[in-house]
Amino acid sequence: MPEKVCIYARVSTDDQNLDNQIIKLKEYAQVKDFDIVQVYTDKASGKNTNRTGFQQMLKDLEKNPLEIRAVMIYKLDRIGRSLSDLIKIAQWLADHNIGLVSVTDNIDTTTPSGRLFYHIIGSIAEYEREIIIERTKAGLDRARAEGKRIGRPEADISTTDIKRFQAEGVPISKIAKRYGVSRTTIYNKLNEE
Repeated sequence: MPEKVCIYARVSTDDQNLDNQIIKLKEYAQVKDFDIVQVYTDKASGKNTNRTGFQQMLKDLEKNPLEIRAVMIYKLDRIGRSLSDLIKIAQWLADHNIGLVSVTDNIDTTTPSGRLFYHIIGSIAEYEREIIIERTKAGLDRARAEGKRIGRPEADISTTDIKRFQAEGVPISKIAKRYGVSRTTIYNKLNEE
């Protein structure tokens, strides 16, 4: 019995055509003896996952009444642009016992080698995040050691002016807005005295 799959296809702009992706995915499904039960599409940028077709697919797969075993895509960048998005998507699918098949990239997480590949990518991404955190911390430590102030520049606000505004009945929120700072900054300024 053929495995049930769904297709997800995306192009970035309205004037681009989804047909080529869908045709290639249907051809691949036929070769692999997959049964395509649903097609999801988007004409939107891939910079985030807040896309109508993509979100509908996740919603449908949450309970998975059609018993879909894999999501087929033409290329990895069609479902997510960043490595972290791809890993999150693959993990979400794995948590729901659904594979990810990328035709052009020759990735199929329904197979042991496909899952291994994704675990390796995930490990590399985690390592990269840890290195970035380490470098950031080292840079901040060095800046502090050199006596540099970390964070926002201190607001140049006169407590005399704040008190004058308060005496005129101006609320703290309006004083803060006038100076472009938070109310907490105003209160801290007053407490410094």
